[in-house]
Amino acid sequence: MKKTILLVGASLLLASNVYAADAEDGTLKSVMQQLGEDYTTLNQAILMADFDRAAQAAHHIAHHDKPSMFQKMKIMAGLRTDMPNFKKADDKVHKLALDIEKSAKAKDMPQLIQQQSNMLSACMGCHTTYRSRVMDILK
Repeated sequence: MKKTILLVGASLLLASNVYAADAEDGTLKSVMQQLGEDYTTLNQAILMADFDRAAQAAHHIAHHDKPSMFQKMKIMAGLRTDMPNFKKADDKVHKLALDIEKSAKAKDMPQLIQQQSNMLSACMGCHTTYRSRVMDILK
């Protein structure tokens, strides 16, 4: 049963990441650092009402690089049955980033601000739940 869950989790993760490139150095840390930079750019763009830059930053967040297959497999093995929830958290941020991109292109500042706030909540929820566990797994 455990092998089946792990294989299903691996298949879901692999299938959902076909569109994205691996991070340059293959680490989750580099992926998260780039996401942080893109999120900072998004915040600055919103503050300046630079809708084009906000849309670009949101697009980068939605289509961020992925860690190497080695790190993905370590995370899947370490999180085991929590892997589907971990993936849902990533999917939520992906969807919010696409919504932000759409709102930025429409120059809808109230929606843009609301969705940016929702993204921060989603990111922090995932970090609160998984960050220390994943860091321990990847040591």
